[in-house]
Amino acid sequence: MSATAPQFISKLWNDAFTQGLWAASWSKSIEGLSASQASWQPPTSDGASRRHSIWQIVLHMCLWREHWLRKLNGQTTPKEVLERENFPEITDSSEGAWAAARARFVESQKRIGAALASNDTSAEHMNAISHFLPHDSYHFGQINYLRALQGLAPIE
Repeated sequence: MSATAPQFISKLWNDAFTQGLWAASWSKSIEGLSASQASWQPPTSDGASRRHSIWQIVLHMCLWREHWLRKLNGQTTPKEVLERENFPEITDSSEGAWAAARARFVESQKRIGAALASNDTSAEHMNAISHFLPHDSYHFGQINYLRALQGLAPIE
């Protein structure tokens, strides 16, 4: 018996987090980073906008994961929340706040995993879940590039 599309995406989703697909696993990419490393932003030249930090990227992924989970449950996310919390400024750069951001990310990983495992093949569900994997893979490429720019060892 072959896997359904949701089952296949679910396997890729879990593999990306635990062992990596063609790159470092998502869990190892944020594991062991200090709050200082996570909040670091690359220098910019005059007139260039600031680049996002690892921490901001993690919160961005959490926001959109949570938004789609609410949407799948018939709820909405107010536009002002999406605007305010999309790549938010880090106002509390403590180790505790970074630990909370990582925990939020792990929780959203589990919740998306559960949604993937539901085998719901409705068009809305499939549209939502099929976008998580490439979206987050893209952002983990950014995260690992930011790690490299800081001189951190590559993740094997």
